[in-house]
Amino acid sequence: MPTTTAPRFFSRLLNPWLLASIVIQLVLVLYGFRTLIFHPTQYLIVTHFDGIKSYFSIASFLRQPLSDGMLVRGHNYPFGEFMYYTDSTPLVAELLHVLVRVFPILEPYGLYIYDLFVLGGLMLSTALLDSILRRLDVVPWLTLLLAVGLPWLGPQTPRLYVGHMSLSYTPAILLALWVLLRLYTNWTQGRPVRRWFVGLGLTIFITSYLHFYYLGITGVFAGFFFLIWVLAEAREGRPWQQLATYGVTTLLFALTITWGLLMVLDAWYFLRPTGSSGYDWIEWKFQFGAFFRGYDFNKTRFLFERTAPVPYESSAYLGAFVLFGLLAVGTMAIFKRAPRLAWRQGSGRFLALLVLASLPVLSIALGEIYELDNSAYYIHNYLNPFFFLHKLTNKVTQFRALGRFVWPFWWALVLGFSWYASQWWQRPKLRWLLAILSLFFIKDVRDAVHGYGKLTQRFNLLQPIPKESAPMQMLLGQIDPQRYQAILPLPYYHSGTEGDGTYTLTIDPDDPHCNNTYQLSMLSRLPLMSHKATRTANYQAELLYTIFRPEGMAPELRAKLDQRPILVYLDSAYYDGRNNYYPETLQNRPTMLTVFDQSRSFIQDHHLRLLRHHDGRSLYEWYPNAPIYPTTQPAQ
Repeated sequence: MPTTTAPRFFSRLLNPWLLASIVIQLVLVLYGFRTLIFHPTQYLIVTHFDGIKSYFSIASFLRQPLSDGMLVRGHNYPFGEFMYYTDSTPLVAELLHVLVRVFPILEPYGLYIYDLFVLGGLMLSTALLDSILRRLDVVPWLTLLLAVGLPWLGPQTPRLYVGHMSLSYTPAILLALWVLLRLYTNWTQGRPVRRWFVGLGLTIFITSYLHFYYLGITGVFAGFFFLIWVLAEAREGRPWQQLATYGVTTLLFALTITWGLLMVLDAWYFLRPTGSSGYDWIEWKFQFGAFFRGYDFNKTRFLFERTAPVPYESSAYLGAFVLFGLLAVGTMAIFKRAPRLAWRQGSGRFLALLVLASLPVLSIALGEIYELDNSAYYIHNYLNPFFFLHKLTNKVTQFRALGRFVWPFWWALVLGFSWYASQWWQRPKLRWLLAILSLFFIKDVRDAVHGYGKLTQRFNLLQPIPKESAPMQMLLGQIDPQRYQAILPLPYYHSGTEGDGTYTLTIDPDDPHCNNTYQLSMLSRLPLMSHKATRTANYQAELLYTIFRPEGMAPELRAKLDQRPILVYLDSAYYDGRNNYYPETLQNRPTMLTVFDQSRSFIQDHHLRLLRHHDGRSLYEWYPNAPIYPTTQPAQ
C-alpha cells in the first residue's frame, strides 16, 4: 500500500549490511583512487589511447554554449562531431554541460566531476549487487563480501586501463539484471509488473546513451531471457501470452525510441557508414582462455591458465573464488559428494534462466568464426545469432567489438555460483571450503584495488599544469589565438571513418603527437582540423584530406573556411627520422602514406610564415582563403 512504500524503502536503505558494504566500498575507492580524488583537476584516470580522446571531447564541449546542442566543435573542424560518436558518455556529458554553463565556476572541475561519476559506478554497483544477492537469499556476510568485491573484479572495470570510461560503468549491466530480477519475482508472485517492464525499457534507453553498445548487449540479453522464460512457462502449462506480449513490446519500444532518437538528433546519420570495419577480428572477439587468465595484478593464479596475453576486449577473468570453487564442485561430483543444485524453483530457477539466456550472447562474443591453433582450424559458429542477422543487414557490424557481449554470461555465471556456494554455509562440513574461497576472493579484491590504483591516475594533460603543458605553452608564446580559426596538425591524422573495411580514410595518431595537439587546442581554445572518434561521415574525411592534394583543397571545404588564417602545428620529429611511427604504420596503405608524404612538403608548397619554433616543434600561419600570402618573417 502507498502508506507503507516509503517506510519500507527507508528500512531497506538503512539495512546495516547495505550500509556496511557502501562504507567499505567508499573506503576502497578513496584509497585506490586517492591521487585523483584528493587532487581535484590535477589528474585524469588515464591520458592515452581512447581515454584522452574522450576527455578532450568533453573538455572542449564544456566550453561551448548550450546553443551548440550535442555538436562538439573542438575537432574535425569545420564540421565538428556529435558527442554520440566520441565515446564520451553523451548523456552524462550533456548534463555536465548544463551544470557548468549554469555555474561557470565549475567549468575547471568538469573532467573531475566526470571522473567522480565514473568511479561512483563502483559505489552504485555495490548497492545493486547488495539488492540482487539479498533477493537471491545469499547469506548476509557473503552478500557484503561479494557486493564490495565484484565491481572491482568484473569484466568491465579493466576498461579503465584503455580509457573506455563509458564501457567501464558496471551499473549499466547490473541495473538490467536487477530490473529483470524484480520483474521475474513480481510476475511469479502474481504482483503488478507493468512498472518493471517500463523500468526495463528505460534502463535500456538510458544506458544506451551512456554507450550504444549497451543497446546491443542488454537488448539482446533481455530478448533471450524473455524467449527462454516464455518457452519454460509454455512447457509447464502456465499462461505465457501476456508475458510474451509485454516482453516484445518493451524491447521493440526501447530499440525504436533509442535508435529513432539518434536518427533525429544526428544531422549526419544517413551519411555515416552502414557497417564498420573490424567485425569478427580475432583481437576484438572473446577468446575463451580469458576466463582462466588472471590480470597482471593478480597474485593468486589458477592451476592452469593461458600463457599468451589477453586482448582487452576479452577481459573476463572469473577469479579465484569461482575457478577454485568450480574445481572443488567438480571434484566432489566425481565422488558423488556435490551438494544438490536446486535450480527448478525460486532463486535457482531465475538464475537458471539467467545463465541459459546468456549462452547465446556468449556465442555472439565468440564471433562468427572461432580460430584454433593459430588459425590452422576454424570453427564456424552457427550458434551465433549474429551469424544469421549479418546476412540480413550489415548494420550488425556496428557492434564490431564482439568480446563485450561476454559480460552478461560473466555476471550470470558468477552470481549463479555465488548463490550455490552460499548454501554451503548451512552444511558444517562445507563451511571451511566456503571460508577458504572467501579468502581467495578477498586477496583478489586487494590485488585489484592496488592494481587499478597503480596503473591509473595520470597528470591532467588538458589543464595548464606547468610540468605537463610547458612545451606547448612555450611554443604558443605570445601568439594571439583569437586571430586564427583553427589548428592544422602536421603530421595530419583523421581516425574514425572505418566503414569501407580497408581503413582507406584513416590515419591513427601517435599518442604523444595526439596529446600535444590536444594540449595546444586547450591552451589556444582553437578547434583542431584533425579528428579521432568513430563512425565519422566519409565525405568529411575525404574533404579534409584534399588539403594535401597538389591541386589544392576542394572548393566545398574552402567555402566552409572563413578569411582568418589557420595555425599550422608541425612536429619535425616525424619527418627527420627521429620518429618513424607514420611511415611504419602506413607502409601497407599507400593512399594514406601519400597524405603523410604530401604533408611533409606542405610548409614549403604553401610558403607558410614561421611564427614560433621550440624544441623541434613549430607554428606556422596559413591563409587558405587569402589571395596573397603575407611576406615571410623571421620566427620569434
